Amino acid sequence: MKDAAFGIVPVHRHPAGDRFLLIQHHAGHWGFPKGHADPGETAQETAQREFEEETGIQDYRLLETAFVEQYQFQQQGKTIEKTVTYFPAIVQSETVTYQEAEIQAYAWLPYDAALETITFEQSKQLLVKVADYLKRQG
Repeated sequence: MKDAAFGIVPVHRHPAGDRFLLIQHHAGHWGFPKGHADPGETAQETAQREFEEETGIQDYRLLETAFVEQYQFQQQGKTIEKTVTYFPAIVQSETVTYQEAEIQAYAWLPYDAALETITFEQSKQLLVKVADYLKRQG
């Protein structure tokens, strides 16, 4: 069974170095804001809606690239093949008004701490790719 979700990798450009917003899902793992599309939504629209719903952040600029994370997991005896498309976004403020129904905690972290905090290896690799992209962009 295939499943698709869409999310944002929030980045705050900080004089001391970029900071990345991680959220802790109710299942306990740390990663980036993401969710499923509503009927008729594009990937980008879904990512933006989910990000705004989960964090309350509306002042940001999406970068013109996307990163894809793919993994498998078991759910009720079925193998789910999941694809998550993430769009990096430059966020203007670190103020978060998170939706407790969606996430249990959040943290703005510098790269090294974010890499240590992220739960799943695929998401760690995603952060590495996004950080490399940001360095190349200046």
